[in-house]
Amino acid sequence: MVDNDPQFPFKFQFFTLFFFFIGLTTVKSQDRLIVITFEIKDNQSDLIKDSEIQIFSTENKYSVKTNDKGIATLSVVSGSYQVEVHKNGIVEHSASISVTKAKTYTLSLSQKVNNIEEVVITAKEGKGLTSSSLINQRAMQHLQPSSFTDLLELLPGGRSGDPVLNQVNKISLRETGNPGSDYNTSAMGTMFLVDGAPLNSGANLQYTYDFLDKTNNGLKRRLNITSGVDMRTISTDQIEKVEILRGIPSVIYGNLTSGIVKITNKSGYTRWKARFKADGYSKLFAVNKGFENKEKDLKINVGIDYLNAKSDPRDRLENYKRITTNFALVKEKKHDHGNSRWQTSFSYTGSLDGSKSDPDADLSDLNSYKVNNHLISLSNSYTYTREKSSFFKSTEIQATVNQRFDKIKQTKFIQLENATAFPLSRTEGEHDGYYPEAQYISDYIVDGKPLDVFVKMVNNFQLNCKPFKTDINAGFDWQLSKNWGHGQQFDVVRPIDPKATFRPRPYRNIPAYITSALFLETISSTDIGRHQLTLALGVRGNMMMNLPSGFTMNGKMYADPRANLQWNLPSFNIINKRAQLALTLGYGRQSLFPDLNLLYPELIYKDLQQLNYFHNNPDYRRVNYKTMIYNPQNPEIEPAINEKLEARIDFSLGLHQLSVTVFKENMRNAFRSMNEYAVYQYKKYDTSNLDHNTLTSPPDVNKLPYQNINENFTYSTQRNGSKIDKEGVEFQYSSNRIPVINTRFTINGAWFRTKYGNSLPVYRGRDLVINGRPYPYLGLYEGMEPSSVNEVLNTNLMLDTYIPKLDLIFSSSFQFSWYSMRKLDPMSGIPSQYVDQDGNIFPFNADAARGAILENLIIAQNNDWYNASRRPMEMNLNLKVTKSFRNKAIVISMFANRLFSYYTPYNINGFTINRKGAYDPYFGMEINFNL
Repeated sequence: MVDNDPQFPFKFQFFTLFFFFIGLTTVKSQDRLIVITFEIKDNQSDLIKDSEIQIFSTENKYSVKTNDKGIATLSVVSGSYQVEVHKNGIVEHSASISVTKAKTYTLSLSQKVNNIEEVVITAKEGKGLTSSSLINQRAMQHLQPSSFTDLLELLPGGRSGDPVLNQVNKISLRETGNPGSDYNTSAMGTMFLVDGAPLNSGANLQYTYDFLDKTNNGLKRRLNITSGVDMRTISTDQIEKVEILRGIPSVIYGNLTSGIVKITNKSGYTRWKARFKADGYSKLFAVNKGFENKEKDLKINVGIDYLNAKSDPRDRLENYKRITTNFALVKEKKHDHGNSRWQTSFSYTGSLDGSKSDPDADLSDLNSYKVNNHLISLSNSYTYTREKSSFFKSTEIQATVNQRFDKIKQTKFIQLENATAFPLSRTEGEHDGYYPEAQYISDYIVDGKPLDVFVKMVNNFQLNCKPFKTDINAGFDWQLSKNWGHGQQFDVVRPIDPKATFRPRPYRNIPAYITSALFLETISSTDIGRHQLTLALGVRGNMMMNLPSGFTMNGKMYADPRANLQWNLPSFNIINKRAQLALTLGYGRQSLFPDLNLLYPELIYKDLQQLNYFHNNPDYRRVNYKTMIYNPQNPEIEPAINEKLEARIDFSLGLHQLSVTVFKENMRNAFRSMNEYAVYQYKKYDTSNLDHNTLTSPPDVNKLPYQNINENFTYSTQRNGSKIDKEGVEFQYSSNRIPVINTRFTINGAWFRTKYGNSLPVYRGRDLVINGRPYPYLGLYEGMEPSSVNEVLNTNLMLDTYIPKLDLIFSSSFQFSWYSMRKLDPMSGIPSQYVDQDGNIFPFNADAARGAILENLIIAQNNDWYNASRRPMEMNLNLKVTKSFRNKAIVISMFANRLFSYYTPYNINGFTINRKGAYDPYFGMEINFNL
């Protein structure tokens, strides 16, 4: 029954408010609107695109952005207005107009503002309904990135770091600490969009068996399994701008938990641009060009770049290579009642990550490891926008197909330490095994072909009913992910890992997973005097399809309600400068479905050796196994849900900008690998009575005496068992460019506190041997997995100077980490229940267990583990210089990170840790040609 739902009052109130607000906007009578047009130009009469025009009076306020041709059209009520033109969040023009009839207004921006104040070389904080960071092309050019990873330095709390291109680069938003792979949901739940098309890794199954067995062999860092997008594979040379949404996004976007990275590639005319970069770790080359016809309704952009990187410039045996090509076409057409825009893009990204053994250390000279990833993406989007005032405003259809061809190739020389036997069976039961050669060469291939198909439609409607203006977004999206690869391929008699507990399986036998969603959103604004209120209310229904009937998620829809409220206060004057203040509040729920690896994990083969009779004569040898197969699939797994609350204040005084955001995020059911237990029985054959000298054939197991043995063991399954709680404060201040020295001050930073832990009890055994047998009991522990609290406070002071006469940009960045802290929460070490050899579960009594064998389940705790580790202040000075020649035909840049560093010494257990000289400076330079 509905009224038994504990969330029913909340849902009822939410949807009542949602539809009441829509209905309220429709009952107001509509005033006569006048269509006016703006053309925004600079002093060279060039039209300026992407400028925001704000028109306000005591009763009304409107906002619109110019299109690619520098033109904007909107409908207003007749009257007198103040007009402001904003570019990159800066007021560049102010004027007064009187609207009595349809008219075109041409506004010219000052040359000084264009050439000086528009030069922004750091991320700017967005002023929309959700907290975001905007990074333009000029900021990227000054930063001189090798991959998308480098751009994260520009976020509040971000710090520069040396590129680490010999391992997967996972994104981390609003969190600190390094908790391990059981907390990958945050990175997996960050959506990457390239021109609206998602980069999805949900069907990626490229892993090796030693990775699943959790052996630390150094190869795991190259595997991107259930951890989101590898940022190394994203080149920045084709990018025009980036917006990173850290807050609560529109319900248009779903299947995420942490945030959204919106990448917009270059579109329109550009000169031939060539870029060469070299530093201590890599070399990069890129070329791109944009074409446009005279009518500017057809645009073609092409580009290619190549990166060759080494983890250590002295090591020729380990490297990473990436090549990216991109072709984009945009066709615009004007119709009688509106405009249409069709965009298609075709891209290829290839990456090669590999290593070879050192012939001086590996005499076999055979060991090698290569990861080849090839991504082919075809994306199309069609947008129709109606110009004249009407209820229907626009519709957008997006269709994307991504096909990857991934392959892991590993060759390994295996030297067995003793007489080892291998099981061969792929079915349950008793089977003979195999004695391999003492040494052999194993060739191992993992073939994956993930296919992702994505379709999305968004329809926009608008109601202009005084005093409300309401935009309505409604639509759906649908995504299919399937892996067509051959999967794990190797010779079972020459396995890559002699202790592997898996067998080869073709990926194409794994079902596809399909997600779909419906969404509805209203964005309503109204003016109350000179105050402006904007309220966005939305709900998104998410569903996963094509699941077996036993799954909890089968046929179930998960609702994500989201709400954002922004209050723009009336502008006022301080010291003859116009000041503005805005307050923003938001709440939202974001859901992320499990991927293929979480839904359909590998079967686990438990091979128990019942007989191992090794004779000097190979014909008389025999090894016998009992093979049991366990399916670790968890049909109770559900989407990971992250609930967000945030509040933001934006203040501007002239060209000074200040933004402060306070946030809190709770995710209590993130994905992780957890132990499950199983009980098995096998035979232990006795060969002590055999006469080895008179044998004429291998031992007959039907004639040997044996003993039945019961044991239990644990294996890994995927569950909603991780807890990730985030809270913190983000801030950024930027000044105007101080006259004469043309220097802008930017201060940003963040305080983050992140709590990691296990939200479900876990089974554990003890690695003990009693009377020659493994310890027979398992314990069920509450909070036995280490939970940690991590804190960090980072600030960044940037001084950037722009000298127009020399066309020189010089910036210095003082990056401080005032402190970082990590503290483990205490664990009891006493189980609540225990499991015996027959699989029976009993409550655990600690007092009764004293002095008995059960006492071994009590895990002693060391209080020293729970002392907080705190690192004091660290400071780095980074310098960057960009100089243009011949009217920007040649641009030379260089950077020096950690040119000066200071690390405060600190004490641990009576020892002083002095980090002076721990990190060397990092230099690089590049040259750009614009022909």
